[in-house]
Amino acid sequence: MKNKRRKFLKDVCPTVALAFMGVSMLEACSSGGNDEDAGGGNNSGGNNNGYTVSGNTVVITLSHSTFASLNSNGWMNFTAQKMLLLKIDSSTYRAFTNSCPHQGVRNAWSYNSSQDKFKCSQHNNTYPTDCSNGTSGGALKCFPTSYSGGKLTVTTS
Repeated sequence: MKNKRRKFLKDVCPTVALAFMGVSMLEACSSGGNDEDAGGGNNSGGNNNGYTVSGNTVVITLSHSTFASLNSNGWMNFTAQKMLLLKIDSSTYRAFTNSCPHQGVRNAWSYNSSQDKFKCSQHNNTYPTDCSNGTSGGALKCFPTSYSGGKLTVTTS
């Protein structure tokens, strides 16, 4: 499908194509052959962004600079994999969906450590970070995690 769009854009006058499909068509048809997400994770097992993805499993190398804010702030919005990561202690981590249950907003999060809650700044709703029963207070989906040898494994199914 991607190759057909590229051929179409090459064959049709660019002005006409832009008039009908707009700039978003060009963004969807970049010349690069790499369709990885913006964070650079992939399914091949190797990248230089500190994590790998295999099916529904994400393995994160916590010492990698991509995860510096998790180590220094105790939490981060891991936008490439659409999850919030929270460091409880040196070997305990939690992972949550970063989609606000109120209206599905992503990437508008802050964390209040004194209340132990994530806050969606779009709507000011707060969500506790307790992972009992697979959810955070019945709101944010909590993913299973395990830690070993400096690597955090998150299962997102």
